[in-house]
Amino acid sequence: MGSSVRAVGAKGREPIRVGATPVPHAEILDSVRAELAEQGFDLRIEIFDSFDEPNELLVAGRLHANFFQYLPFLDDFNQRNAAGLIPVAPVHIEPFGLYSTWIPDVSSIPDHAEVALPSDAVNVDRALTMLDQLGLIELSQQRAALVTVSDVRVNPRDLLFKEFSSWQLAGVRKDVDVVFLFGNQAMEWGVDTEGALHCDRTNPTYAEYLVARPDTCHSRAVAALAEALNGEATRAFITDTYAGQVLAAF
Repeated sequence: MGSSVRAVGAKGREPIRVGATPVPHAEILDSVRAELAEQGFDLRIEIFDSFDEPNELLVAGRLHANFFQYLPFLDDFNQRNAAGLIPVAPVHIEPFGLYSTWIPDVSSIPDHAEVALPSDAVNVDRALTMLDQLGLIELSQQRAALVTVSDVRVNPRDLLFKEFSSWQLAGVRKDVDVVFLFGNQAMEWGVDTEGALHCDRTNPTYAEYLVARPDTCHSRAVAALAEALNGEATRAFITDTYAGQVLAAF
C-alpha cells in the first residue's frame, strides 16, 4: 500500500502526485521538493513497498508519474498490460548483486546451494544471465527474450533456484545460501554492497527512470520534475548521500 508524503504549506500550488519506492527513490524526490515549490508545484510522494501498484495507479490516473523502475521492467509491463507508459528521464543506477551471509566468494558456492531469485520475469532474466556470465550455469542458446529457470541447460553445481517476491529477498538472506538483492533493498537492510559476491553497478540498461503517461509526460509539472531530477543539485545529492552505492544516470 502507498503512504503519502507531502510538503507543509503547499496551499495554492499545483499538485503533482508521484509514486515511488522508499530508498533511494522517495529520498531523491524529496531532495527536489523545495525547487519545485519555488516553481509553484506541490510535490506529493506516494510511497509503495511493491513494484506493482505504482504502474497500475499511474495507468488508472491516480498518479501523474512514478519513479522506481528501469526500462526492461517498464517495457515488460507495457507489453503485458497493453499500456503506453513513457520513460521521461533517467535518474540513477543502483547495484544489483549476489550476496551470502556465509559464502566468501563466487568460487566457494557449493553444490546444491539454494539461490533466491526475484520472481518477476525481467529480474529472473537478469539474475540468471548474471549466473551464466559468472560460469555457474549455462543458458540455452534457443530461448525466449526473457529467460526462465527452464532455460538453464547446464547446472554443474546442481544449484536449487527459489523465486521470491522482490520485497521478500532481503528477509530470506539467512534462510538460503545465496540471494540476489537490489541496491535499494541492500541499503534499507543495512547490507553493504561492497560485500556482494558479485555486483553489477554501472549498467546503463538498468538506469531508473521517471515515468509518466502520454497525457502527463509533457505537462509543465512533469517537465519541471524531470529537469530538477537531472540537475546538478540532484547529482550532488546522490553522490553525497549514497557514497557510491547509487550513481547518477545523467
